[in-house]
Amino acid sequence: MHALSRLFKHLEVDAWGRVVGDAVFLVALVLTGLLERLQIRLRAGEQLRWWASSGRDVINALAFGTMALGLAVVGYTGPVALAIAASLLLLVTAVQSALGERKGSGAIALVAAGALGVPVIAVPRAVHGLFQLLLGWLFA
Repeated sequence: MHALSRLFKHLEVDAWGRVVGDAVFLVALVLTGLLERLQIRLRAGEQLRWWASSGRDVINALAFGTMALGLAVVGYTGPVALAIAASLLLLVTAVQSALGERKGSGAIALVAAGALGVPVIAVPRAVHGLFQLLLGWLFA
C-alpha cells in the first residue's frame, strides 16, 4: 500500500489546492467545448475560405493545450495529462460533430463535455491509474 500512495503522491494536494485545481480544469473543459463549437462553425465555411481549415487546426491545438494545462494544474503527470487531454478532445469533438448545428446543440455539447470531465475530478486516482496502464501497454 505504501508503494501505491507514493505512486499517486502527485495527486495529493490540500483541500484549497484541489478546489482551485478543479476549478481551473472545469474552466479549461468549458473553454475546450466552446473552441470546438467554433471549430464546427469553421467547418461550415471551409469551402468558402482558404484559411478555415488551418483555423480549425489552430483551434484544436489551442483546445488540446488548454486541456493539458488544466490537467497539469489538477495534478496529473505530463504523459497522463497529454493522453487524457487528447482523449477528452477527441470525445468532445465527436459529440460536437454528431450534434452539428441543430438548435440547442451548443448547450448539449457543453453539458456533455462537462460530463466527460466528471471522472477526472471525482476519481482522479482511478483515472490516472487507468491512463498509466494504457500508456504502459501502448508504449511497453
